[in-house]
Amino acid sequence: MTQAKTISDCLFVARRGLTSPEAEVLTATALGVEKSALYAFPEQAVSNEAARRHEDWLGRRVNGEPLAYIRGEKEFWGLNLLIHPGVLVPRPETETLIESALPWTHKDSKILDLGTGSGAIALALAKETKTDITALDIRKECVDLCRLNAERLGLDVTITLSDWFSSISSSFDLIVSNPPYIAANDPHLNNDGLVFEPHVALCGGKDGLESIRNIVKGAPLYLRPGGKLIIEHGHDQSEQVASLFSSTGFTEIHSTPDIAGTLRVCSGTAP
Repeated sequence: MTQAKTISDCLFVARRGLTSPEAEVLTATALGVEKSALYAFPEQAVSNEAARRHEDWLGRRVNGEPLAYIRGEKEFWGLNLLIHPGVLVPRPETETLIESALPWTHKDSKILDLGTGSGAIALALAKETKTDITALDIRKECVDLCRLNAERLGLDVTITLSDWFSSISSSFDLIVSNPPYIAANDPHLNNDGLVFEPHVALCGGKDGLESIRNIVKGAPLYLRPGGKLIIEHGHDQSEQVASLFSSTGFTEIHSTPDIAGTLRVCSGTAP
C-alpha cells in the first residue's frame, strides 16, 4: 500500500519548482488548509483527492499558468476577487491607480471605470468611497465576472457592456482605466505567463498606445468641467502618455510611480 502523503511532503515538492511564498500559497489552497497549518501540522496526512489536486496545480503553475487562474481568486486592494481564464489578472502596480484616484473622489462623485475586467478598480473604489461608480467592458465574460464579484462582496457598482464610451451618455467627475498597453510585437506577450491571459486585455495595438489614445481623446466629452482622467500605462510610456494628455488639452498633468518606483499612472484635468 502506498504511504499517504503529508502536508510536509506536498510543500517540499512545491518548493522544488516554485518560490517559497508561492509554494506555500499553492499548497495551502490545494490542500484546503490555512497557511499556518503548513508548519503547525506538517505531518498531517492529506487525502488522495487533495494530493492529486496539488500535483495538478503544481504542474500547471510550473508550466507558467498564473496562480490566480489555478486558484480561481486574486487579492487586490484587500478584496478577494474571483478570477478565471479569459479575464486579466489584477496586478499590484494597479493599486497605484487607486491611490491616485482617491484624493479626487467625494460622496457626490460620479466615476467611470473603462475596461473593468474582473472589476478590480471599480470595486476597490466602491469599497473606499461609496460613490456612484459605473464599470464598463467590451466583453460579456468580464461584465458577468465583475457583476459576480460585486454581488459577492456586497459593493454597489453599475456594470455595463460597452466598447469604451459607446454606451455612455452622461458625464463624470472622474474617469479611470487600466487599458491594454503592450505593443503588438513585444516579446513579453509570448512568455512570462502572459500567453495564458486574454490578448485583447493586454495588446494596445502596434505601438501599445492605441487604447490609451482613444480614451484620452474621447474622455473630454464625458468629463465634467474640472473632471479628472487617470490612466495606467506601461513602464516606458510615461512621456508619450503625458504628451497625449497635453495635446488633447488636459492640464495639471501628473505622473505617479508604482511601488517599484516606475512611472505607471498619468492623471490630468479636463479641458
